[in-house]
Amino acid sequence: MDVRDVVELLEAKYIIFTGGRYHNGCSLLTFPDNGNFCNLSDEEYQCLVLYLTSIPSMQEVDQGFVLVIDRRSDKWNSVKTVLLKISDFFPGLINVAYVLRPASFLQKALSEVSSKIFKDEFKFRVVVCNYLEELHEHIDTSQLTADLGGDLPYCHEDWLKHRVALEKFSSKTKTVSVSLDDFTHSLEDTEFPNDVDATQQLLKSQGVQYSLLKKEILEAAKHGEALLDSIRNHPSSDSKLTYSEDKLYRICPYILGNVTAVERLLVQLEETERTFDEFWQNHSSRLRQCLELRMFEQDFKDLQINFDCHLKTICEMTEVGETVARVDTLLREMKAFQKICKSDIERAEELIVTGQQLLSSRHHGPLDCVQPKCSELERMCTQLFDRLTSRFETLTKCRELQERIEKANKWCACGIDLLASQQMEKCWSSAEQAEQCLADIQCFIASAEQFKLSNPKEFRSLFQDSITPETKALVTQVLQRIDDIQVMSDKRVDSLKRISAKTSRPVQTVTPEPAVPILQPQLSSHNIKSAKVFQKSKTLSKIEVPTESWQLMPSQEVQSFPDVDNQDLEVLKTKRGHVLSELVDTERVYVAELGSILKGYKDEMDLPSMQSLVPASLSGKADVLFGNLEELLVFHGEVFLKDLENCISNSELVALCFTQRVSNCMIPINKCDLSQ
Repeated sequence: MDVRDVVELLEAKYIIFTGGRYHNGCSLLTFPDNGNFCNLSDEEYQCLVLYLTSIPSMQEVDQGFVLVIDRRSDKWNSVKTVLLKISDFFPGLINVAYVLRPASFLQKALSEVSSKIFKDEFKFRVVVCNYLEELHEHIDTSQLTADLGGDLPYCHEDWLKHRVALEKFSSKTKTVSVSLDDFTHSLEDTEFPNDVDATQQLLKSQGVQYSLLKKEILEAAKHGEALLDSIRNHPSSDSKLTYSEDKLYRICPYILGNVTAVERLLVQLEETERTFDEFWQNHSSRLRQCLELRMFEQDFKDLQINFDCHLKTICEMTEVGETVARVDTLLREMKAFQKICKSDIERAEELIVTGQQLLSSRHHGPLDCVQPKCSELERMCTQLFDRLTSRFETLTKCRELQERIEKANKWCACGIDLLASQQMEKCWSSAEQAEQCLADIQCFIASAEQFKLSNPKEFRSLFQDSITPETKALVTQVLQRIDDIQVMSDKRVDSLKRISAKTSRPVQTVTPEPAVPILQPQLSSHNIKSAKVFQKSKTLSKIEVPTESWQLMPSQEVQSFPDVDNQDLEVLKTKRGHVLSELVDTERVYVAELGSILKGYKDEMDLPSMQSLVPASLSGKADVLFGNLEELLVFHGEVFLKDLENCISNSELVALCFTQRVSNCMIPINKCDLSQ
């Protein structure tokens, strides 16, 4: 029951609790002689007595109460009414009830008679006192107020004011305690989220609630301290309550009871605060550990995505560059990419350390997934680092390779220019010229020392060390070109050595016979100056060789050069075979292309299903559009190509094939001109 429910009854002073004590320690309840008790209803009486008996401690309540009923100025009927109400309802043990009977002569006479008749009807012992002195014989005057002839200081207004303040403080502490209980129960029922944002939001919201409740606790404690100071320093009976507790109890016991009640509430509030702080520390620690775990998992997911992207990107980096400048650009791009990867690798290493700390700490969350994730991070870091290292090694090798290829190309170009510039016809007539050419070629071969090689043949071993799968085709082409230059240089050196070693012969005068002179093949000035172009591959530059060094010669011409050995004759024969083979291959391609044109275009135009797609201006004009392509196909496919295939083994038969079919070859050409 709250003091606010009975404040009006307390103000009327029907019953007061002064704090006085009986000689055995029981609390005193005084019924002042105000003449208004008869106005108190049974319900109001019950509420009032319930509240007053709840003021002492439980131990004091168990000892019981001593009642002092002052009815000196009242009638004996009022005494009887009070005793009957008390007998009907009292929530505690009544040790004895002292009654100060009415003081008038008539009322004394009635009380003497009535007390003998009614005092045995009550459930508790009743002692009727005629005077205050008789009451003082049972109760010490230090425990009685001034209206009962005692010296116990008591101010009912102050007591009521203190009780209202005390009850307000008690109610506030109860409200705080209920709020704390509700909050702790809600925290115990909270399920931790599975993502970072939700966990952060939960920690923030619960932290705000904790701060508000903590503030309420501190405000309640501050209010209690102020109330305690107010009770202790409040003046009563013209005295400052600055005594010790024992003397304060003897002077003003009700104040000591209020002080004790406030101190008890403050102790309870302090204990509640300590328990609440411990619970929050434990809960917030678990929540922060959950947040750490969720952040670890989120960072792992982010790094896993980044590593997958990095590995995908580096797998797509297959270009190795075709020049030194391009390789340098790729290296710069690779260094920039490496910085990005290095940042993620450092983050992964820090995350691994965080995971190890989580495993070594007293963590409340599930840590089964931490170690596998740490192992996966280590694997991804190692894999990415190896890929980066491999890529850098590849680009470094490719740059070294491109530098060597450029030097090799320059070396080959110099060799080609040297071989093309030497005039072999002058070497045949001048030994000095042959020796000079030989010296130039030997100097060119010796220039291979700039590659730290003693012989051009070692080029192959040099490039084999730098070949990668991406550059294998390019290196193969360069090696083939070097081999070609080497072969040509070796042959030229051998020829020039034989020319230089040849002894001069005396010129003999020979009288020509009157016979038909041997006809030499007539070469036009254009053919003499022109040179045959060989190209070994798409990436190799053209090699120009003077006409006289590769020109096919008939048997008569071969016989006119007695110094040409069998090796040179074999080379010329091989080249002649290549020319004839290319001639037949070209004719076959030409026939196949003619057939494709006629089948894919002319035959399609004649189909009924294709008439809708043929423009009106071309409808029925296939013969005009394609001319005599069919006649050309018949001639080349069934006549000319078969003739070439039959006589391909003999160059003289090939020439005869052309001379015999020259008229047939010219007729289609003239018809094509007419159709155009």
